[in-house]
Amino acid sequence: MSILSWKFLLLGHGLMGLIGIAGCIGLILTIERLLFFKRFNSDATVFLDGIRNLTHNHKITEAIDLCECEGSPVANVVRTALLDRDLPSLALKAHVKSVALLEIPRCEQRVSPLRTIAKISPILGLMGVILAFFDAFRSLQNEGVNYTSARIFSEEITAAMLLIVVSLAISVFSNLAYNFLYSKVKEMIYQLEWTYNEIVQIILSKK
Repeated sequence: MSILSWKFLLLGHGLMGLIGIAGCIGLILTIERLLFFKRFNSDATVFLDGIRNLTHNHKITEAIDLCECEGSPVANVVRTALLDRDLPSLALKAHVKSVALLEIPRCEQRVSPLRTIAKISPILGLMGVILAFFDAFRSLQNEGVNYTSARIFSEEITAAMLLIVVSLAISVFSNLAYNFLYSKVKEMIYQLEWTYNEIVQIILSKK
């Protein structure tokens, strides 16, 4: 039975198809988030050193342009601080902190669905197994015999095993992807917190 055939996708009364869709969604989300973190996973220390040198030389416009070109959550926090550098210290801290907090959901988005996929995939697989065995007993009943054989149960047992294997594989993959990406999210949050403190100190030291 080819995994590309409609018969394969219809195993467990179509639950294999649902499991496959969940797996595809999880893979797409994982790739998108990996690309996001790869693009914006620059060293915040190096970036802040460049901003510090530019502000020390009174090149604020160049520093803002650098932030806009970078486009990362860290760069957006720095850009906000540079644009609001003339605000009183308390107002500056409050505004920059609010922007940093708004960047956190940007880092967290599309990560939580992976944990949902990891949880529901085995449940869908179990439901499919139950339906497959239900079909097996119904086939036995339709045979109208007092004994069973491997022939009667073979297709349903194969379907049940495939449902279990595919659903568990997708669950394991989604769990691993979620844990890895969540570690990246925590790293980005730490960078935002550190950047907030550093850029505020840089701005206030110039006043």
